[in-house]
Amino acid sequence: MTPLLDQSISDIFRTFMNEEPLENALKQLQTKYSEFPFAINVQSLVDSHYDYRKVLNVDHTFHSTFDPVAHFNPLPAVFRSVDIEGPVRPHRHFRKEDVHPDYVGTFIEANNNIDRAITLMIDRQDGLCSYVNICLPDGVSEKDEDQLYEEVKFLQPYFRNAFQLALQRRMREAVAPTKDLGKFWLEQMPFSALVVDEHCCVQVMNGRAERLLGKHTNLQLGRYMRVSAKALDEATALESAIKQSIYTNTLPSPVIIRNEFGPNTLVFIQPIETQKDAPDYLSQFLARPKFCLLMVFDPTDFADVPDKMISHLLNLTPKETEVVKALTNGASTRDAADLLGISYNTARNHIANVSRRLDVGSQTEIVRLVMTTLSRYPWQA
Repeated sequence: MTPLLDQSISDIFRTFMNEEPLENALKQLQTKYSEFPFAINVQSLVDSHYDYRKVLNVDHTFHSTFDPVAHFNPLPAVFRSVDIEGPVRPHRHFRKEDVHPDYVGTFIEANNNIDRAITLMIDRQDGLCSYVNICLPDGVSEKDEDQLYEEVKFLQPYFRNAFQLALQRRMREAVAPTKDLGKFWLEQMPFSALVVDEHCCVQVMNGRAERLLGKHTNLQLGRYMRVSAKALDEATALESAIKQSIYTNTLPSPVIIRNEFGPNTLVFIQPIETQKDAPDYLSQFLARPKFCLLMVFDPTDFADVPDKMISHLLNLTPKETEVVKALTNGASTRDAADLLGISYNTARNHIANVSRRLDVGSQTEIVRLVMTTLSRYPWQA
């Protein structure tokens, strides 16, 4: 193994494990072949759209001549079918006369006749391809081309393995709430909380949820730990809201679970966010975890949350906190006024002040914000 290859392996794993800019993994080759354009791409092979693109060893002319004719690029058609286990010489998969003349005249000939290339394939899945295309300028000998090919062939497995390791680490972090860490996280929440998958099956839940689901009259766990409601319309609404949260990454309206013997139960649902700070060259390959968080608000279960905690986290006055607490306990505005011994208009004014301060538009949104805020902070009874 040459010093270049030895150092390149170290650069590759350090780059992917530390999520550094991808060009850091190419530093040794880029320096050795400083006259060769190195194009790092994450590209759709369906519509040729670039999700990530960075080109090394070039000046402004390269980009200004490529951009107008990029849609004529013949590479996506080649990469849809080639074996990605080894390097590709794309120029061997088509004839130059079959390439659009505008692409040849505007781009290839304007950049030292770069009509040959060696491509390091990093990954390809679901019509998305990550690769490094090393263009060979006019005058590069077959011997130099073969030498570069052998070096790329040696390094490609390390690129692919390091890339997969980085992806797997990100995906494990994204689904952590369903593992032991998730159990600890849920136990800090001052209400019943559980993580479910797209089939409504519980992955993990806190002790409050276990107790609540064990005694609730209309919210239950069925076969395969599937959470549902006894009433068909409520079961359908709950399943629909869970799927909406997972597949659209949005907050659905809370699901009301009726309770004929007391206040209704509200189920608030929010998607579990993926890591948003992943590098661009990784983020497009990260599958969104198919889980969401259910925050089950049952007034009897929520009653012991300290007022001072709500007041502190949401910056509310003591009176506003009392009104918000009443709303989260299932009271209407008039019920809250009667419960607190204040006039209906005073209660309305408190709610209006809270809505304005928290920038929300309804009582339901106030309750949702309370629960979401509390879900993000450690708390113990």
